[in-house]
Amino acid sequence: MNNTTTKPGAASIEDRARGAIQKSQKDGTLAGMNSAQVHDVLSKYTLAIQNSLPSGGNPNRIVQMAVFQIMTNPALAACTTQSVIGCVLNSALLGMNPALKQCWFIPYQNQKTGKTDAQFQLSYTGLLTLARRSGTIRDVYAHVVRKGDTFRVQYGTDRKIEHIPAPDGDSTRELTHAYAVIHYHAGGCDFVVFDKNEVEKRRQKSRGQNNTPTGVWAEWDADMWKKTVLKNLLKTAPLSDEQAAAMQTDGVAITPDAIKAGEYQSEMIAYAEDGEVTMVEAPDLADIRAAVAELPDMDNLDRYFRQNPEWAGRADVIEIFSQRKAELKG
Repeated sequence: MNNTTTKPGAASIEDRARGAIQKSQKDGTLAGMNSAQVHDVLSKYTLAIQNSLPSGGNPNRIVQMAVFQIMTNPALAACTTQSVIGCVLNSALLGMNPALKQCWFIPYQNQKTGKTDAQFQLSYTGLLTLARRSGTIRDVYAHVVRKGDTFRVQYGTDRKIEHIPAPDGDSTRELTHAYAVIHYHAGGCDFVVFDKNEVEKRRQKSRGQNNTPTGVWAEWDADMWKKTVLKNLLKTAPLSDEQAAAMQTDGVAITPDAIKAGEYQSEMIAYAEDGEVTMVEAPDLADIRAAVAELPDMDNLDRYFRQNPEWAGRADVIEIFSQRKAELKG
């Protein structure tokens, strides 16, 4: 007699996830799935999401948010599953609502892996919201200057900006400058001014950008100019550790494993020489990936996965095993 018992619902979740994965039009993604199938696949990551959330966080809410974002933005379905979850999770932790344009989930081609990742990006309004949470900042804002505006900057011991927009208010006029200003509760202010060359230099270093603006840089050019100069100013502002960590995730393909109990894991973040921040994989992941690739069948794969109970809570490891399962079934 077989006395083995299974926790109620555990087998059905796994079976539904496996069935949904087979419906994917592209391995490791959610392409071609309906909302129920997307939900079934994401349910596998519930424990990994739970480990990322602060105490009392609801992983099911994150899964539901992810399903909504994917079904309303089909381009995300072609991104790696855990990068999409990472974007949704990060937006929830930061209190940023993509529906309110406080942040974006941008698909980007990962040149190292050949896959498409969803990259988390704060918008200008999202960055403003984040800065205003500081107890030291009384006011913060940014503006763009257009051709025909009156614009003067004075440095030295009496620093100030004079900006008088042209009377016609034409928002199609060429952008020439952007500036950001912070006023502090304790008194005083700081500001930064960028001309077009300074903005363009930073835009072209952004992933996916070249000589001609694309994506959000083309659709929301004025907001991206303001965000660029504001982000530079906030580098020297007295932000809290939480705010500084949140800013580090701007422009990052983040995964649930880079966050534990609502805190970002600094060892999972690498800084490029040009200032771009990218998430790096856990140091043991290469060995796990190599071992999994050598497993010849599903039985050995399942047996190997069960050897380490902690793997059930890691989205990066789940992704490797899911991809290998898809290969073996194919």
